Amino acid sequence: MSRRRRTILVVAGLVGIVVLTILGSKLSGERRPTYTVDTLVVEPKEFAVTVSAQGTVEPISTVEVRAQVAGRVAEVLVEEGDVVGAGQEIVRLDQSDLLAQLEQAKAAIASAEADLAHFGPPSTVETGKSLEVQQAEAQLAAARARLAETERGPSEAQIAQARAQLTQAETALKDAERNLQAMETLYEEGAVAKSALDEAKTRAVNARAAYDSAKRQYDALIASPTSEELEIARAQLKEAEIALAMARERELSNEKSRQAAMARLEQAKANLALTQVQLARARIVAPTDGTVISVPVKKWAVVTDGMPVATLARPGGVRVRARVDETDIAAVAPGQRATFTTDALAGVEFSGRVCEIAPAAVADGTVPRFPVLIQLDDGPSGLLPGMSADVEIVTYSRPDALVVPLQAVLEKNGDRTLFLVDPETSTVKEVKVTVGRESLMDAEILGGIDRGDEVVVGDATVLKKLKDGDRVKRRAEKKDDAQTSGLEVRVQTGP
Repeated sequence: MSRRRRTILVVAGLVGIVVLTILGSKLSGERRPTYTVDTLVVEPKEFAVTVSAQGTVEPISTVEVRAQVAGRVAEVLVEEGDVVGAGQEIVRLDQSDLLAQLEQAKAAIASAEADLAHFGPPSTVETGKSLEVQQAEAQLAAARARLAETERGPSEAQIAQARAQLTQAETALKDAERNLQAMETLYEEGAVAKSALDEAKTRAVNARAAYDSAKRQYDALIASPTSEELEIARAQLKEAEIALAMARERELSNEKSRQAAMARLEQAKANLALTQVQLARARIVAPTDGTVISVPVKKWAVVTDGMPVATLARPGGVRVRARVDETDIAAVAPGQRATFTTDALAGVEFSGRVCEIAPAAVADGTVPRFPVLIQLDDGPSGLLPGMSADVEIVTYSRPDALVVPLQAVLEKNGDRTLFLVDPETSTVKEVKVTVGRESLMDAEILGGIDRGDEVVVGDATVLKKLKDGDRVKRRAEKKDDAQTSGLEVRVQTGP
């Protein structure tokens, strides 16, 4: 075979191999499947992440009504849910024994006055003081000092100091809460370490505790003296005076008899006054306007002095006490928006903001949960204390986020990716994306795609099979909004 002929054969063989390779590649490409998928054209929309919790509607402020005298309940005049005014009678105790004591006291006064009428004017002759009289005088002086101290109440300087401490604590609390909000924002942006955020939270908790303590001290200071304290001090003074009179009675002759009669008269008057006070206290009244939220006593029940007989919700509205799971509490912060619904007012959604987070969890069965207080927005609500509430706290929101269903986001080799559809070739391209916040159904995309991009949102099985360059066929458009989360996607593999 000539050299030229061998060269021609070699060239022809190489050409054949190239042709066969091209044809093989073409046939192989034609055998790649075409996937039928659902897609989503990404457009900016509002995106929010929420924390769900159960809660209870409660009054912002309550007052406990207590019995001020022992006795048996004769009548309960209110029920739970009743609206009462200050001074309105809510529970009445049996007064039969007290009425008998009242008549006895009146009779004792009449008898003492009759005895006193037999004596002439008081004697001016004084004898030496016995130890008994000296002790009685000392007790009387102490009772007078206690009454004077009670009547004076706190000084202006004490009140001013307490008010200044309260103002200082309130300013410190506001500063700590503002600092906490700023640190949370910086932490979310990655600008500060978690230790700085934890320190800000600790300062906010300590500032709240200091404010509550200063508020309690100030309220207690300006509330004194109470009418009860004055009555007790006066009664103690009266008892000391009577004791001194009786001591001197045993010391004097004619004067002793006169003073004894006078003492009996004063004692009878004191008994009368005490009985009258007890009769008044047998009518238990509301100390303020409010709504009755509990009445723990029944008719004929025996109550003791200081025993609670009712609880009132003061005017001023209600709030919601939510119970947030320990796994979610880190995302909750004061000022966050919240919505909730109740079974009692079906179809009505209420709104408010987180105003307080408990520093410690409370056992809810076997699960620790954190109490979170939600202050309602202004406006009529129709909510009543005790209603249950299904709460959603918005821990993150963005009005113009690019959002895709969470199932569309894949994880490969430590990267998170999406498949975009080329509208001209109907082929897909896998792109790396930066994912922001995630909800149960959606994911916020911070980078890697643009507005108007078409994303494959097929089920996870088909998404894992897709590769760059695969052809896809779009399912017929749905009538539903293309931005609806949690689409149910069925994917078919083409021939």
